[in-house]
Amino acid sequence: MSRADRLIGRESALAAARSVLDDARRGAGQFLMISGEAGIGKTAMLAALVSQAGPAPLVLRGFCWEGDGAPPYWPWSQVLQASGLPAADLSEAGWLLLPASASAEPMSAVAAGDARFRLFEAVARCFGRLAAGRPVLVVLDDLHWADEPSLRLLGFLARALAAEPVALVGAYRDTEASPGLLEIAGQAQQLILAGLAPEDVGALAGELAGTTLPAQVTAQLWQRSGGNPFFVRELIRLLLAQGSWHQPAQIPASVTETLRRRLARLSTECVHLLEWAAVAGRDVDVALLAHGAAVGQEPAVLSLLDEARQSGVIAGASPPRFTHDLYRETILGGLGAATRAAINLSVGRALQARSGPAARVATHLLAAGPQARPDALEYSLLAAREATARLGHEDACAYYLRALDIISERDISEHSISEPAAAGAGAAKRVEILLELAASLERTGRSDLAAQRFGEAADASRAAADAVGLARAALGIQTLGYRSGAQPAVLLDLLREVSRRLEADGGPLALRSRVLAALTRTLRHGSDRLPDAEITQVAQLAARLAAAANDAGALATAKLALHDAMWVPGSAAGRLPVIAEMLAAAQASGDDDLVAQARLLHAAALLELGDPAGRDELLSYVSLAGRLGHARGRWSALTRQATFAQLAGRAEEAARLGEQALELGLAIGEPDAIGCFCTSRSALAAFGVTEPPIEMGEADPLWPMFPVLKAWPYAARGEAAAAAAALGDFSVLDITMWTGLEALAAAAVVFAVAGSDAQRRWVYARLRPYAGTHVVVGGCASYHAAVDHHLGALAASLGDTAAAEVHFRSAAAMHERLGAAGWARLSEQALAGLQAVPADRAASEMRLVNGVRMLCFAGRQVQLPDTKGLGDIAALVRARGADVHVLTLVGHRLARMGADPVLDEQAKAAYRARLAALARDIEDAEDAGDPERAEALRSERDALIRELTVAVGLGRRDRKLGDETERARKTVSARVRDAVAKVGQVHPELADHLRSSLRMGTLCSYAPADPVNWKLS
Repeated sequence: MSRADRLIGRESALAAARSVLDDARRGAGQFLMISGEAGIGKTAMLAALVSQAGPAPLVLRGFCWEGDGAPPYWPWSQVLQASGLPAADLSEAGWLLLPASASAEPMSAVAAGDARFRLFEAVARCFGRLAAGRPVLVVLDDLHWADEPSLRLLGFLARALAAEPVALVGAYRDTEASPGLLEIAGQAQQLILAGLAPEDVGALAGELAGTTLPAQVTAQLWQRSGGNPFFVRELIRLLLAQGSWHQPAQIPASVTETLRRRLARLSTECVHLLEWAAVAGRDVDVALLAHGAAVGQEPAVLSLLDEARQSGVIAGASPPRFTHDLYRETILGGLGAATRAAINLSVGRALQARSGPAARVATHLLAAGPQARPDALEYSLLAAREATARLGHEDACAYYLRALDIISERDISEHSISEPAAAGAGAAKRVEILLELAASLERTGRSDLAAQRFGEAADASRAAADAVGLARAALGIQTLGYRSGAQPAVLLDLLREVSRRLEADGGPLALRSRVLAALTRTLRHGSDRLPDAEITQVAQLAARLAAAANDAGALATAKLALHDAMWVPGSAAGRLPVIAEMLAAAQASGDDDLVAQARLLHAAALLELGDPAGRDELLSYVSLAGRLGHARGRWSALTRQATFAQLAGRAEEAARLGEQALELGLAIGEPDAIGCFCTSRSALAAFGVTEPPIEMGEADPLWPMFPVLKAWPYAARGEAAAAAAALGDFSVLDITMWTGLEALAAAAVVFAVAGSDAQRRWVYARLRPYAGTHVVVGGCASYHAAVDHHLGALAASLGDTAAAEVHFRSAAAMHERLGAAGWARLSEQALAGLQAVPADRAASEMRLVNGVRMLCFAGRQVQLPDTKGLGDIAALVRARGADVHVLTLVGHRLARMGADPVLDEQAKAAYRARLAALARDIEDAEDAGDPERAEALRSERDALIRELTVAVGLGRRDRKLGDETERARKTVSARVRDAVAKVGQVHPELADHLRSSLRMGTLCSYAPADPVNWKLS
């Protein structure tokens, strides 16, 4: 092996790359990106890495295509083809190997995101299956030309294969990298190749020339090449052809000039062939050249390619390809516009004759100029549909935009556009393209641009008096969705206009039905008001039209709209017949998603009514949704499985399932992922599960409710002070009624702990009509207990013990009947708290029962969620007039007072030993590829460090107990004041007594003017 073959000057870079591969062999997935300018040696580095990897790893290669014409995910298609996996093992990954002529089925944005996620998962599974037998090395070159979906898949695999023996190695030109590529590269280990040092340039030049070159020549070589190995090689070849090393002034100053001089030594016929080949693409298609390059038969093409191969411009034989992309770029840069257009036309026609991929044909015909526009339009639309079939929605958008440009140029057939029939056909074509472009934009997640294009389609349809096109545009806008509570006035006006036009024109009944169903759902979910008679009447008309059209799918959609029009608190019994009709129509239409939705709505209605059959129906839905075959169904199954676990009293399981659902929902772009997670997790706070951080902007329809939502978890845990701080001066007028009973239930939880009596009475009055039912959020997204449980909590906080007892008894029975074990326990505990003090017991008592303080004084009994301040008061009352040091109240054991350190030397030594052991354990866990254990050990280490921080002052000096006294005094005083204030809200007389009897300071005491006989427990 020559020094040149060993990558002169790249020894350290190659060693670093090999270490990455070695780590992958040991089972730790690796992601390496090699970057640098053109010709710097990236491809050579990849080749050397593959060569030195040996036979152990399975090597899979892919490269990217410059410009347009390549199908979406092209580098990954090559990798999968090279994997040798049978089609049966590819699952959804087989989409990448679909033939170019595959057509696309219409899909929504959610379905598109779902399909892309399933594709990514399937590709990851393929690599995992391959890596089970041997390490896998995936090599991707020229990533600066990669399409956006390919980059997204690369980023996904880098995370998904982190624990597999798989190395992902890519190379790209850093000067041409897109923002998306740079973002993905930021996740990888970086290997940046710079120019060679002067001595390495001299060594490389000497190897290529077979002799040591004069110092002046090597100095100019380094200066002209910048240390770029490819440029050095080309300059050396020119000097060899020149025949002398003593004419350094003839070394070209630019790389382009160097390559042009090389090409100038070829025959005219050979240069012409290379021009044609450069326009045709990176690989040289011999048959295509023979067909369209005016060279003659295939032997003549091969002869000219041999000439180019001998000159070093072409390499390889199956297929031949340019030695370096810079040759192709130099040839293309030297072509005039007319010459390039003529060659593109020839290539496009040749590909048409061979039924080549639509994307390639469209690319060449578009570049061929006006004469090819009609065919360019046809192939652009075909290319867009092929891209959609391969989940390349970004590419589809690009081809639809080009089709629009062709339509706008008005040069397809100037003489026919003036004819009315032709003009009408042109307008209809434009509307169709706009609708397909909008749908593709929606699939990419760019809803704002999709809405703009749907709007353009609506305007074009209106101008052409095309009611059907207008209806399709309106339905497209409606499918984009919006947060409930928004005011889509423009959409409502459009849907009403479409409905009038379709009726006037006698439009298709099924389409009229779908427009009315969309109008119903927009009216229902786009307003913060409860539905009125108009909404129900519109939905009923939609159902009649669908039945008249004998269209089961439209009928199921209309029944869904009718259900939503009726969906208000307390309507569950009336909704059940409509749900049954929706289910029958959905089954008749064969729409599994609508069938599943009907089953879910059935479960929700039954659970609202407290019917135990709702549990079985919910489980049936979970099973059905999991079998729908898409990730969206899996997400919905996980979220509803979490609801069932919550019902069954398995809070930790519900939390775990909710977290899994959130991760999946975010990955597939599910719009309801965050909202569904938050409503479920907030309910679990009552069972001790930590709530998620809540982030919300003023544009969110729920923004007025933010104080209640923020206070909800604190109140559920009985943390009155924190709940009150979060609630602030909240007005009940800001409670959102369009969310059903969920908002009222959340307000009930918060007000019972931290609200005013006026707030409690307001919510109680609005929940009271729904006593005997349960709070079910949406389609079983979460469960928030029986209404009676919340009524009981409100009544108790208002001091109405008798009413509270009735409500809690009812709630406990309802929870038991429904199998809501966790909530049944909470209702029984609340009931026990009410009954904790017999009527004949002494008047003054402080009693702690299941986290609730029962306070009896002056013949009146109240209850409050326990707080540290109430605990301090109880401790002082228990001391019966004796002084209690504030450090005792905050938890310090005072064996000696004064200036003893918080931690003695023996304790600090133990801390240090444990921290050292944790450091070793964390390193062992990371080396073993066990991130969960490592994270747990880090949490323990951080907790120890926090404890040491508290115990040690500035400069690592011991913090003295005396230093803590003032802070403890302030803390205890503040929480006692807060507790007395809360007592004052429910028992003013007791609060006045405490204010006059408690003495706060470093030493605290309870010293009433008149003795009180307290019973404490």
